[in-house]
Amino acid sequence: MTYGLVSDIHANLTALEAVLDRLRGVDRFVCPGDVVGYGPDPAECLSRVRSLDCVTVLGNHDAAVCGMMNPSWFNPDAREAISWTHQALGEADLHALSILPLTHEANQFVVVHGSLAGPEEFPYILSPGEARRCFEEMGDHGVCFVGHSHVSEIYVQQPGVFGVDQIGMPSGGKLDLRPGLRYIVNCGSVGQPRDGNPDASCAVFDSEAMAVEIIRVPYDFPAVQDRMRRAGLPQFLIDRLEFGA
Repeated sequence: MTYGLVSDIHANLTALEAVLDRLRGVDRFVCPGDVVGYGPDPAECLSRVRSLDCVTVLGNHDAAVCGMMNPSWFNPDAREAISWTHQALGEADLHALSILPLTHEANQFVVVHGSLAGPEEFPYILSPGEARRCFEEMGDHGVCFVGHSHVSEIYVQQPGVFGVDQIGMPSGGKLDLRPGLRYIVNCGSVGQPRDGNPDASCAVFDSEAMAVEIIRVPYDFPAVQDRMRRAGLPQFLIDRLEFGA
């Protein structure tokens, strides 16, 4: 079975549609959180994700927008975008966000936005040490899909071994998953990459071949920037789409 991984869409419909076109033909979609926040198309992205029958977990921006998380935890630009997004969404969309689970477990993988080590606190995985704490909570699962950092990378650990390998994949690439090893896969961000590459990021997990491919997809970010300006969203959030930072 093939799974299309689309995380941190952040209300960027143009990037989402470009990614979905590239992932056409996969059997199922998985979203490790943050469908909304930052971008100009929150309702449209929520509707599109629902149309995919997508396995979706709760992200920190999703939680803040629907009132489940205090916006004071966010920087001023993010808080402004959260407030704008809350006002842009109807009650049905806000309710749909509020009932998203923190984690999702399947036969071959588990999904969480930040880390399995305290998922309700949305911790980041940015280093082998932070990955190690997540590995400790994976139980029998060999693969964990995460988002949150907007950085496309993979962490690898052999059970019983302290060391963790960190593999950055800002340009994309394919990795065969070896038996006996465990993996944390961050497919990067669809709507606001932060790994120096402005192209939308997504991934395909092939559960039969046991392989993950990170894919970067160009999209019309100036059109998104224009919609953000017209919506009155913060300039910093507009500028960063150009640089992937």
